[in-house]
Amino acid sequence: MAKPLRTETSQKQEESPSHPTQQAVVTSQQWVGPLPPPEALSRFDAIVPNGAERIFKMAEDEQSHRIESENIGLIASIAEAKRGQVLGATISIISLLSAIISIYLGAHWAVTGLLVGVPIMGLAKAIVDSRSQK
Repeated sequence: MAKPLRTETSQKQEESPSHPTQQAVVTSQQWVGPLPPPEALSRFDAIVPNGAERIFKMAEDEQSHRIESENIGLIASIAEAKRGQVLGATISIISLLSAIISIYLGAHWAVTGLLVGVPIMGLAKAIVDSRSQK
């Protein structure tokens, strides 16, 4: 249930030619949360048929939408992580196989070192990045 955020009441006194003193009382009320307090709900019902029920339905729909959006985002995040793992593993395997082939063919040691070093550095960076995000 929503708590009132602020209630303001102001009084104005004005003099007019026909009435010596005139007062006006203005009240405004705000609340935080999806649902207004029960007193306000009963007033909504008095103004709009089934007004309180419509407000409850709106809050339920908003909550369902929020849950659905969060689930879609979570599924997308998981798929992205899996895609990154598959891509990283593929690149690492190709680099290691290329290093083995370069050794077999008698390539310069620097070529073999780079073919092995680049995936290892990428793996180290991924580990450091994942730990720094926690």
